[in-house]
Amino acid sequence: LGRVGRLPNALNLDSFREWVQEALPDANIRFAGVAPETIQSIALCSGAGAEFIKDAARLHVDAYITGDVKYHDMQMAKELGILVVDAGHYGTEYMSQTILKRFLEDTFTKGEVEVIESESQGDFFFEV
Repeated sequence: LGRVGRLPNALNLDSFREWVQEALPDANIRFAGVAPETIQSIALCSGAGAEFIKDAARLHVDAYITGDVKYHDMQMAKELGILVVDAGHYGTEYMSQTILKRFLEDTFTKGEVEVIESESQGDFFFEV
């Protein structure tokens, strides 16, 4: 379910961090591994995608964005020479509920199905 793509223009690490935070505004972002001079090619897998760090490194992307990355996964990223962005499980998936709701509303006849977006779900992690 992952994707690989290229940004229209290469970004330095600071600009890339801002871009990721803007794209995933509810994410608590952590970086690890090795930061390249510029970042243009990106792999991503929403949710818990640490198991695909080796695949992202094999694809020679500049950065890999996912969630739920453990300490030893980040250590492996450093050994593989790839930048990994841990944007959290919730941070990489929360926007999908709005997209899915819109799809279901557009697919079914009005009144045929009531689609309710959860108001109780959220990120369990918070900053103090």
